[in-house]
Amino acid sequence: MGRSALIMVMGFGTALLMIGSNIARVSNDAMINYTYYYNASMARTIAGSGMNLTARSLFENSAWRAGFASKQFGDGTFSCSVRDTTYNRVRVTAVGTFQNMTRTVSCLLQPSSFSRFGYYSVVEGSIWWITGDTVWGPMHTQDNLRVAGKPVFMQRSTSLKPIIYNTGPTVDKPVFKGGYDTGVNISLPSDLNPLKNAAASGKKFTGPDSVYIQFESNGKVKWKQGVGSGWNEEFVSTLAPNGVIYADGTNVHVSGVLSGRVTIGAGGLTGKGKQGNIYIDGGITYAHNPLTGSSSDILGLVAENSVLIADNAANAGKSIDLQASVFCRTGGFMAEDYSTRGIEGTIKLLGGIQNNTREPVGTFTGSPPHLTSGYLKNYFYDERLMTDAPPFFPTTGQYEIVSWFE
Repeated sequence: MGRSALIMVMGFGTALLMIGSNIARVSNDAMINYTYYYNASMARTIAGSGMNLTARSLFENSAWRAGFASKQFGDGTFSCSVRDTTYNRVRVTAVGTFQNMTRTVSCLLQPSSFSRFGYYSVVEGSIWWITGDTVWGPMHTQDNLRVAGKPVFMQRSTSLKPIIYNTGPTVDKPVFKGGYDTGVNISLPSDLNPLKNAAASGKKFTGPDSVYIQFESNGKVKWKQGVGSGWNEEFVSTLAPNGVIYADGTNVHVSGVLSGRVTIGAGGLTGKGKQGNIYIDGGITYAHNPLTGSSSDILGLVAENSVLIADNAANAGKSIDLQASVFCRTGGFMAEDYSTRGIEGTIKLLGGIQNNTREPVGTFTGSPPHLTSGYLKNYFYDERLMTDAPPFFPTTGQYEIVSWFE
């Protein structure tokens, strides 16, 4: 009996010792894990803080590239590098260190391009967004947003001035799928100099004769300056290695099927009928349609004044396809002779419109309204423009995040 009791006591003692050892080991491992994850979390937080400070410096000065080296922060340090990459993008890499633990956060930024807007205007005038209207991409106006009924805005919408309701907010109920904010100020650039300067490494024409451009689906382009001149033909990449074609002090006429990445600019005196206009002489489409498959083709039309659908034989009596992001610094996107030309059809736009002044493309009469001249509108947003932009397309002066890695 005594021996059995002794063996039982020794057994319980051994078991308790083993349990105690396991508890101590688990407790020790837990402390090690806690310390590891705490230090890793602190290092990651410090790296994120360094990223935020770097982003603020870039916001205050877009040309800043100094970065930070071993900057003390939160009982640790961070270092940040800022370097330029392709397509005017900037790669920011932040390394945070805490208790010999390091974590890296990397962010790719790009200049916030006006091409990301499905629709942008400075002056809306007396034009209303009504029931049946749908804006597919991000939308902004520096004017009041005038709504009547239930227009639909599919992505984030903003305005500098408040909404004006045709009847009242209990009757007029716009649908903002991506949210809406007022008091947002996004001004047009004061000039097109960045695009004009980029033409030094692309192709620059000088007026007064108009420039004519016809894209070809094989990656080539036909061009001439002056109505009576002969056509030249070469690859787009040869004519404009960086994708910029700029005509200074004259107008540009463009049409065709583009294979490549191009921004066409027209600069000069402003005002209707003057320089700095782009005339769409016929349909402009991509060789690889992004709606039906993968496509890297992208086009920007950037006018100091206006972009107009030409009143010519090629456009007469039919609809027109336009695949591009359209920017008008002082004018607007419109149909030439919109009130006197014939009934043409529909503008089928894939891209976006950013203009100073909202301009008409046709006239209507009756109830329900029917077209009496010019065009109907079918505008669809090119989703690629959320993260991509035509070469050297005008920017808002701020950066936006393309990707974030931790």
